[in-house]
Amino acid sequence: MSAPGLSIVIPSRDGAARIPETLASIARQEVSCNVEVVVVDDGSSDGTRNAAAGVALPWGPPSVLRHDVGRGRAAACNTGLGAARAPVVVVLDDDMTLEPGAIAAHRAFHERRARQAALGRIVLAPGSEPASCFRRFLEREQAFREGALLDRRDDVPFPMCLTGHFSAARDVLEEAGGFDASIARYGFEDIDLGYRLHGAGIRIAYLPEAVSIHRAYMTDLDRYLARQREAGLVARELAARYPDGPFREYLRVDGPARLGLGRSPAGLVGLRLANRILLIRPFRRLLGSRAGFAALLGLLAAGERAGLDRAVHFGYHVARDVRYFQGCFDDPAEGGAA
Repeated sequence: MSAPGLSIVIPSRDGAARIPETLASIARQEVSCNVEVVVVDDGSSDGTRNAAAGVALPWGPPSVLRHDVGRGRAAACNTGLGAARAPVVVVLDDDMTLEPGAIAAHRAFHERRARQAALGRIVLAPGSEPASCFRRFLEREQAFREGALLDRRDDVPFPMCLTGHFSAARDVLEEAGGFDASIARYGFEDIDLGYRLHGAGIRIAYLPEAVSIHRAYMTDLDRYLARQREAGLVARELAARYPDGPFREYLRVDGPARLGLGRSPAGLVGLRLANRILLIRPFRRLLGSRAGFAALLGLLAAGERAGLDRAVHFGYHVARDVRYFQGCFDDPAEGGAA
């Protein structure tokens, strides 16, 4: 294959069941250049390497690299970036189905704006069952994020830099130092990259015309809450690294500077107030204990049955923040199961 015009890096761990569809959607793209696909198997135990290598692509088979042990998504992305040869790199999670024209949209963007980064649009895959209350919560969060991205489409703020469908010039990523491989758990490796890109003067744009369908997005509340505990553990490390400034404010480890009474929606004021309360350890320990958290989940389940979506969605935020702040501040043995 001649030198690629674009590289696609896919980090994957135990993605044997997911990655063939992702690669098949890449194979269906119509692009006016050679495309290089680099899959990084991050210590999988399910045959991810063979599943990826067995998918035929128009430009030749994917290059599959492997970490013998799991080192985390950030390290896997860096391994892929180090192997990529094209001037433009698309980073794609292993559970994304690209819609037609997505890769061409990334390529066209970087032909116009050589030293910028871009976020592709991510849409939840439609469910086969009637939407649950939690699914409606996720859809509401997605709609809010979509609106915010469209409002700032030419200059996306760093907290919205989610790299499950993302592209940038390879030299820009190298100058920014790539992903922070010390972040081995779930959470914040992409926000941290976005923060450093902004600090280097690199704008991040939103490309709503580059669409990917997120097939394996978490639709299970228990898994969602467990991941918030993981994110809190990462936030604890990052808060020590960023003692002040906008990144620390984003982590919320010091609470909101102001509640915004009279200027912000009531729900947002309520969440800021809950944030402040959860920073008080006795309250957090009470609500995050096995008994306290079980009671909270019981209330949410009752609200779901009663069709009280707005109240339950607020409760999901509170439950999420309980687990997040436990990860930030508490001993892992405290507060019941994560």
